[in-house]
Amino acid sequence: MLEQQSIALNKVQSGPLDNYKEALSSAVRRCYLELGEEDTWMSLKAEACIYPGLAYAASVDMYGKLHEALQTFDVLIDQCENDHKDLNSTPPSDTEMTLIEDRWISLQRETCQWAVLSDLAEDSCFSKLKMECAWKNRDWEKLRNLCASPAAVSGLELGDIDVKMNEIFLAIYDGKLNEIENLHAQTAQLCLYKWQLLPSLHAGCNAHVTLLRNFNRLVDIRESGQIMVEARYVHSFSSCIDNLMLCVYSFFPLLIPHLNNCSQYTSGKSYPDLKNLLTAWRNRLPNDHESISTWDEIFQWRSHMFTAITNKFHFAEQSTLASLHDRPWTAIRMARTARQLGVPEVSLLSLSKLTDCAMDVADAFSKLNEQILSYRNGSEDEKKGGLNLINTTNLSYFDSSQKSEIFRLKADFLESLGGKTKATQAYCHAVQLCPTYARAWTSWGGLCWSLSDLVEAQSRRQQSSESAEDKAKKASNAKKVCQYLAQSMGCYLEAIHCESSEESRVHIPRCLTMLVKDGMSPGLLCSTFEKYAAKLPSWVWLPWIPQLLSSLCRTESKAVKLLLHGILTTYPQSVYFSLRSFYLERRDQERSKQSSSDNPSGSTSVSCAEDLMSNLRKSQPTLWMSLESILEELIIRFRPSYEEELLATITALLQRADTQLEQQSRGKDADEEAVRGSFSKTLSRVSEKFFRTQSDNSSVTKDDRAKKTADFTMRYKESFERDFSMLDKEKKEKLSLDDIISKLNKWKKILETRVSSTPPCLPLMQVSPSLSAFTNAAPDLWEGACDSPGSKPLSPNRNLAESDKDSSPSSSAAAALKAAINASTAVRTASTFEGSGGSQGSGWTTVEIPGQYAPNICADERPHPELHAKLIKFESTVEVSRRNDQLVRRIGMVGSDGKVHQFLLQFAIPYWTRTDERTTQLQQLLGKCLRKESISCRRNLWLRPTAVIPIAQRLRMIAEDKDHVSLDEIYATDCIANGRDYSEASNIMQNKIRNLAPLVEGDDSESAKKAKMDAFINVCSIVSPHILSNHIRNSYSSAEEYFHFQRTFASQTALNSLLQYAFCVSERTPCKFIFNKKTGHILSPDFRFSYSNQGFADEKKAVPFRLTRNIEEFIGPFLMKGIVTPAMASAATAICKNESNLEQALQLLCRDDIVSWYLSKSSQREGSQRSTQDLERQLADRVKKNVLLIQSRFHECAVKSIKDDVEKRDSTCDKGVKKLLSIATSAENVVSMPLNYAGWL
Repeated sequence: MLEQQSIALNKVQSGPLDNYKEALSSAVRRCYLELGEEDTWMSLKAEACIYPGLAYAASVDMYGKLHEALQTFDVLIDQCENDHKDLNSTPPSDTEMTLIEDRWISLQRETCQWAVLSDLAEDSCFSKLKMECAWKNRDWEKLRNLCASPAAVSGLELGDIDVKMNEIFLAIYDGKLNEIENLHAQTAQLCLYKWQLLPSLHAGCNAHVTLLRNFNRLVDIRESGQIMVEARYVHSFSSCIDNLMLCVYSFFPLLIPHLNNCSQYTSGKSYPDLKNLLTAWRNRLPNDHESISTWDEIFQWRSHMFTAITNKFHFAEQSTLASLHDRPWTAIRMARTARQLGVPEVSLLSLSKLTDCAMDVADAFSKLNEQILSYRNGSEDEKKGGLNLINTTNLSYFDSSQKSEIFRLKADFLESLGGKTKATQAYCHAVQLCPTYARAWTSWGGLCWSLSDLVEAQSRRQQSSESAEDKAKKASNAKKVCQYLAQSMGCYLEAIHCESSEESRVHIPRCLTMLVKDGMSPGLLCSTFEKYAAKLPSWVWLPWIPQLLSSLCRTESKAVKLLLHGILTTYPQSVYFSLRSFYLERRDQERSKQSSSDNPSGSTSVSCAEDLMSNLRKSQPTLWMSLESILEELIIRFRPSYEEELLATITALLQRADTQLEQQSRGKDADEEAVRGSFSKTLSRVSEKFFRTQSDNSSVTKDDRAKKTADFTMRYKESFERDFSMLDKEKKEKLSLDDIISKLNKWKKILETRVSSTPPCLPLMQVSPSLSAFTNAAPDLWEGACDSPGSKPLSPNRNLAESDKDSSPSSSAAAALKAAINASTAVRTASTFEGSGGSQGSGWTTVEIPGQYAPNICADERPHPELHAKLIKFESTVEVSRRNDQLVRRIGMVGSDGKVHQFLLQFAIPYWTRTDERTTQLQQLLGKCLRKESISCRRNLWLRPTAVIPIAQRLRMIAEDKDHVSLDEIYATDCIANGRDYSEASNIMQNKIRNLAPLVEGDDSESAKKAKMDAFINVCSIVSPHILSNHIRNSYSSAEEYFHFQRTFASQTALNSLLQYAFCVSERTPCKFIFNKKTGHILSPDFRFSYSNQGFADEKKAVPFRLTRNIEEFIGPFLMKGIVTPAMASAATAICKNESNLEQALQLLCRDDIVSWYLSKSSQREGSQRSTQDLERQLADRVKKNVLLIQSRFHECAVKSIKDDVEKRDSTCDKGVKKLLSIATSAENVVSMPLNYAGWL
């Protein structure tokens, strides 16, 4: 309500309502702040301020650029003082000055400048800040006085939780157990009272974050009170025992020998057992992406507790005292977090507190490591200081892995200072010290990669000539590049072999891109890949199965075949669907080329795929038979009817004709004869495809499909050929473009009428009796039950040593773990003699629900098939819905997890399926980047890949829930509800475009634009901008649910829009804007590059992404500024931070995509007989430029610092995103889009 009133009043010009408008805006901002939407609050607050430079300062503060924000606010404070003195300058208003002061204090808190804040609190009499500084500086008497002040009493009456916390601190300091319990209960009740005033807990909701942090602190404080009480009790008990022993020694000397054994209870020998509590404190920490002030609150209090314990038991030995506190680990953990969040001064400050603290070797190494790392991103002098620190370190106390890390850091500093030769020697020393240390191998691989780039750059700079000396030098450089790349590949793969962590596996795409340097025959790189890749676990290759399959067409096919064989042996259902589809697709391509010439690369790929399929059929016949029977039924029984296929073709032709008409209206008139000839040829091919003559072989009984074909031909052939003048070729009429569009519309209506008669729900028994009869019992599974017969059996002591690291050290726990592993091994051994063939159990023969392996899921880790959902049966009904102007079937698979997994069966050309697979890989890669960076994690940004399972060359399954709905479906529902024609808006625009031809011919383009804009405005007056908002509002019963969905939808729209712009994705029509009505997750169907005729990414788009009226209206102006803009900028920044790791992955994806696009063009497919490697070499420059364009667009949207002081006054650090949003929502740009874009919606 407040938003709607504020939006309405903002449209009113200045007048008597200005004060009310300001109060209303302030109320809206306050509501967003209470809901935890700090970005929205900050955006609206900065927008309301007009003081020069304040908007920029607020923007850099919002995106977490602490140092720049603090410097900017310092400049603003000085500027404000000067403006107050200068009568000719306009000083900031009270609201603006308050914002500047509050943000400055907050930034000082984030950088832990408590001395500065303490002085400020004393000068400004800010009582709440005084109390915070007092307890953090351990000034308990000052805190006691402040808690008794009128301001603190007033805060207690208002329910201030921080004041209550301070009272608990004082009670713990005084050791008052009863008072601690009472205050703790009161504070908990106060937190719970505030909790129930907030909206319901929802994913992505920030309203509860502050209270959750307070609950965490309350748990720590309660345990702190118990520690102090127990320490005091133990100390008092020890004093009593000490006095008693003194009396015994004085009056009963004969008992002295018998009491010597009780020395453990004497003074200084009895201590509380805090091991379990300290372990709990290590595990109960804030999230890594949370602000440094959140970490500081928890660690500062724990540091106070450790200091109190140290003072209480100062008489103890250092080794004993070290077991009573965790001060070194706490300080080092704080330092690591501060360094990762980009606050190195806080990191060094935390480490400086350990100068007088005893610590073990592990903590000493961690401290040294953090000190060294704090110099890594500094100036050249700081790097030299870090290198000097390494050289002066005594390594005799460290183990081999710690020594290896020290030498790795030394090599890293040497490399950054330009000493690549010395860096190579240091890396060599590091891996010699510890050959299994993965980080050393990874860093060494990076150095070799950079050396190869350096040699290539030198070769490009040299003048090319035909002299023998230059040719020899060029060949020598090429050989040197291959050697460096081979060393780099060996290092990367060895690192994965040592430790299959995400940090090691991120370089797999780089290894795959290196193989192209071998040329047309296997060389050093292929042999290196074959040597090292075979040692790796099979699961590390699962996210890159599409690239491995395409590698079967290249020189590395031999090595890749071995990898795929290993994957098929270990995880057969992760690769079977893709392998089967690849085999069928390549086989068809080879058959089409047999008449012209042989393609050895293609024949090799077909034979390799066939061998892999044959091996699976022989090794796992039960599983193969089950999968094949299911796939065959899906292919045969769920293919669309001829009417549906012809309707899809007619719709595509109609869109093409509309595009031609639009181009004519813009003055881009092509040769009319050529256009008509092109359509004539296309229609002839359509007729030949759908109405080809059937052979009348009486000896062969026609099946159902043949009968349907004959009936379809009889029904439509004659009229189709008559309408498009195909019956008499000699007297063929020359149809104009308008005639073609008219006749295509006619056939579209005829076919739509026929297709619409298909029931929306069909019994599975009627569609496929075989699938309806399919049933399977959920197997009783254990760890390893789904392993294939060739897998290594589980060893009884497999993870006993690893488990001891995280579990209880008691002997009973270790014995229980050993007994459980032995029992599991015994069951697996007994299962050898059971049915269903498995030496590891029958689980591996059970069909799984498709799409449970990477990259179809967010997780990129070792899969556990025994935990995957197994296919129990198929749902009894098949839903039929309309999507992209064609009918699709939705089938449900009932899993052993109790869920029904929904899949859409879609027919599409192979290029589309392969593109969707690459889109899934891309979303998983970018999703990992978002989860890795704090700037995106704080805004709950996430990307979820959509599972795409290829079934055959032109059939795929896409995971899609019943709650998914498209913008087009919502509009169609609204048209039916209001009795309006669905095509009314598009017809108005189409008629207007047809009438624009005379204007274009008269060179009056401005008049044409104005006429088109008038038509667009007319359509916008017919189509409401609230269709989407009303649909969502009717789907939810409360305003809370509506807001939660609106917020998630806004952030998902931001991510989807960023990807549309970065990857030049076009054709985001309403039917392709699909989202989940329950979660707000926006899908990316048909997410394809838009290429120019030359194969470059098409940049010439009027709008960068779809943000039309209904979407903009539903999100609203407040969330557009507070969620969409920060989400786009934060996501782009997170992706840019991982650019070095993403570059080679983008190279792979763009390479495969452009090759698929090239082969999908009919003219190229018919005329080209070149191998895949030939095409890749020809298209290499296009791939490189496309990758550079993608990276440049991400950088354009990322947060940027502005150096020019003049530009800072009226700009923000996210101006790139704001510019794109302005372009996307401009009516002048939207009206320039094609008709099927439906910009009015």
